[in-house]
Amino acid sequence: MEKTYKLLDHSDALSIDEIKQLYNGYWVYIVKAKFGEHGELLSGVPVVIGTMAADGVEDGIYKKYRSDEYEIRTDLNLLPNRGFISSLRVVGDSVG
Repeated sequence: MEKTYKLLDHSDALSIDEIKQLYNGYWVYIVKAKFGEHGELLSGVPVVIGTMAADGVEDGIYKKYRSDEYEIRTDLNLLPNRGFISSLRVVGDSVG
């Protein structure tokens, strides 16, 4: 089965505008995130992009980001149709 996510190799934080410009149309997992005083995401290091929310979780790709070194971790949904349907993940098949 083809992978629907990609691991990124950014070493420095990017501004939220840079992340949006580079990864519009994807779900983005971000580490070392910085937030403003009103809770808005300001910057961070994007490490995974996917065509669905939490892409790659079944492969265990997020385990390496669980240490304090990567805090604060968050995600940014830049998928089209940002509502419920864009993050819906269908499991199994529809054989009746």
